[in-house]
Amino acid sequence: MVETFDELLDLSEFDGHSQVAKYIHRGNDVNSYAKTWEYVAYSYNRAFEELARKAFEMRHRGGNLSSPLFFLVRHSVELALKSTILEYAESDEVSPKLDSHDLVSLWEQLERYMERSGSPATDHWRRMVRTLITDIQAADPRGDGFRYPTDIKGNPFELTHIELEGLIRAHNSIISYLDGCATMHSENARV
Repeated sequence: MVETFDELLDLSEFDGHSQVAKYIHRGNDVNSYAKTWEYVAYSYNRAFEELARKAFEMRHRGGNLSSPLFFLVRHSVELALKSTILEYAESDEVSPKLDSHDLVSLWEQLERYMERSGSPATDHWRRMVRTLITDIQAADPRGDGFRYPTDIKGNPFELTHIELEGLIRAHNSIISYLDGCATMHSENARV
C-alpha cells in the first residue's frame, strides 16, 4: 500500500504496466449527482481552493502556478454561473443558453433570471461580483490565454502577472455570491 505522494511518483520498480493500473472507469456509478452542473461546479471550486491554499501556504505568490490557477478560476466561475443559471431557470419559462464560455454573457443571462424572479439588481455585492467577472473575462476573453502560450494563429499571448491573494479573494467573492443566490432561490422556490 502506498503511504505518501512521493511513493506514487517512485519509478524505481516501474515495469511499464503493473505500476500503472487502469485509472479511468466509466459507467456503473450509482451517484448520478456527480454528473450535475452543481456538483461539477463545486468540484472545480474545491480544486481551486485546495491548490490555491497550497500555493499560498508555500508562499508561491504567483510564478509557475499563476497561469493554471487563473485558468482554474475562470473555469470554476463559468461552471458556477451555469449552475446558478440552471437553478433560476427551473422556475422560469425561458430556457437557459449554456453554450457560451463568455463569462459576462453568462452573468447577464443570470441577472435577467434573477430580475424576473424578483431579486434586486442594485445591491453592492452584485455590482462588485459583476466587476470581478468582467475583469476575468477581459484578462482572458476566450478562455485560452492562460492555457496556452500562443493563440491558434501562433501569436503569443500578452504576459500577464496574476497576484495570488487577489485571485483567491476574487474567486471566493464570486463563488460565495453565486452559491448564496442559488441557495436563496432554491429555498424561496420551496416556500
